[in-house]
Amino acid sequence: HRSATAMGTILSLLLLLVFLALGFACARLRLLNFTELTGRVFSVALYLLLFSMGLRLGQSRDVLSSLSLVGLLAVSGTLFACAGTVILQLAFTPVYRRLDRIFAPSFVPARPGFGKSLSGSRRARMLLHNLKKPLILLVLVVIGTVVGLFLPEIAWVRDGTVATWILYFLLFIIGIQMASGESDLTALLRQPSLLVVPLVTIVGTLLGSLGTLVFDGMTPGRALALGSGFGWYSLSGVLISNLGDPSLGAAAFLSNLLRETLAFLAIPLLRASGRCESGVGIAGATSMDVTLPVIEDSWGPGVIPLSVTHGVILSLLVPFLVPLFMSL
Repeated sequence: HRSATAMGTILSLLLLLVFLALGFACARLRLLNFTELTGRVFSVALYLLLFSMGLRLGQSRDVLSSLSLVGLLAVSGTLFACAGTVILQLAFTPVYRRLDRIFAPSFVPARPGFGKSLSGSRRARMLLHNLKKPLILLVLVVIGTVVGLFLPEIAWVRDGTVATWILYFLLFIIGIQMASGESDLTALLRQPSLLVVPLVTIVGTLLGSLGTLVFDGMTPGRALALGSGFGWYSLSGVLISNLGDPSLGAAAFLSNLLRETLAFLAIPLLRASGRCESGVGIAGATSMDVTLPVIEDSWGPGVIPLSVTHGVILSLLVPFLVPLFMSL
C-alpha cells in the first residue's frame, strides 16, 4: 500500500511538471503569451478550483465531522510556521551582515524614519484591499462546501477528478506566466546572497511546522506538507486534497490563508528588528506580490529584488515539496 501511494504521488508530481512545462514551452515558442485575457481566465479557473475544493469537502462527511479540529490545526500550523521562520531569520542576522560585506548588498536595512509614509487609515485600506481576494476565495470554498453537503454523492467530485483537471489547467497558465516574465536569472546567480533568505525561510517554516506533531494522527510528512505551501493557499490545499487527504487539505488552505493575513499585520512590527529578512520571510511566497507593497514601505525600494526573488523561489517549490512530504 505504501509503495502504491508513493507511485501515485510520483505520477501526480510528473503530471504537474508536464503541464507546467507545456505552458512554459508554448510561451517560449511564441504560441501563447500571458495577456490580460489570460490573467482573467486564470482568475476564473482559480475560482472554479476553490469552489470544487469546497464541493469535495462537502461530500466528505467524515471531514466535516471534525471541522473544529481542522480549524485548530490550521491556526496552530500558521503560528508554528511563522514563528519558526522569524526566529531562524533573526538568528541568521550575523550571517546576513557578513554577506553584506562580501557581496554588494541587494537590499538595505530599515532606515530610521522609513516606513512612516503610510498613515494608519491608508494602511487599513491597503489591508482591506489585499484581504478582499482571499476572502472571496474563502467564501467560494464555503459556498462549495454547503452545495456539496446537500448534493447526493458524486464520484468524480468526491475523488477530486474535477479539481485535478482544473489544477492542471492552472499550472499550464502559470507556466506561460513564468516564461513571459522578465526575471534575470543570471543576475540572480551573480548575487548568491539572495538565495540564502529563501533557504532560511524554507528551513524555518518546516522546522516550525513540526510543532503540529502535538496533534493526534499527525506524522512528520503531514506536518511538513501543511507548512510547505509557504502562504500559497490556493494551491497547497488542493494539492494535499488531491493526494488523498481532504481534511489536511482544508487545514492547509486555511493555514496558508492565515499566514498571508498574519504577515501583512506583522511586517510593519518586524521593522523594529532593523533587518528586512524576517519581514520578507514571514510573507513566504506572497513576498513577490500581495505583501510586497507593505514590505517596500517598511524597508524601502532596495528590498524589492530580494522580496521578489524570495517569493518566486518559494512559489516554484510548492508543487514539488507538498507531494514529496505527502509521500513520506
